[in-house]
Amino acid sequence: MIRRFALVLSLTILAPALAQADFVRNNLRFTLYHELGHAVIDQLSLPVFGPQENAADTFGLYLAHRIHSEAEMAEIITDMTALARAEALTEFFDPWDEYMPGAQRLARAICFYYGLAPEARLETARVLGMPSASKRDCADDAEVTARAWAAVFERMVPGPESAGAIVPAREGKALRVLAPDIARVNGVMALPRPVPVVQTTCGEDNAFYFEVDERIEFCREMVDALRARSGR
Repeated sequence: MIRRFALVLSLTILAPALAQADFVRNNLRFTLYHELGHAVIDQLSLPVFGPQENAADTFGLYLAHRIHSEAEMAEIITDMTALARAEALTEFFDPWDEYMPGAQRLARAICFYYGLAPEARLETARVLGMPSASKRDCADDAEVTARAWAAVFERMVPGPESAGAIVPAREGKALRVLAPDIARVNGVMALPRPVPVVQTTCGEDNAFYFEVDERIEFCREMVDALRARSGR
């Protein structure tokens, strides 16, 4: 009885820490995949019809769909939703911003997530707010978008001598957290010039892709900001 009580107590203490770690990792994952989408568009000179930020979002989710299990995908979209809703509390609407409003961007992400595997993801998408009336449109849109990205991935199949798509720096909390996912990405795609991913102090909670030197940069502040928001 004492051992059982000790086990329950340990799990109770560990659960919040584990949930926080998952929240941080899942949002870092999508951030990496989104920024990699910018790199793919840049290096392959892909035509983008509409805001590039929207295209990078769909690339990020499509890449996640290719390399993660259904359980992992449910965790990723759930933690993305939690972060977006936390950020919405302080969001200032700017109609000229390159990003669509946060609530709409989130809705499109949930819609695309669902449409990539409708039968497996209906329950999760409904819990996250997708209305039943959107099911057909989300599935139809996702089919078209996924077909477009699948054609791009055919151009990025890694060969035996390929260096992959990402070359991570050796230091940085975000990069240590993402190391297994970077390995997965490099296993399914390669770019003409692998993209260095570094972590630096930026003075803000953000991440960027820089076309001038084809580099992804994670701000050091991002991990701490995600930890703070995980308490939501």
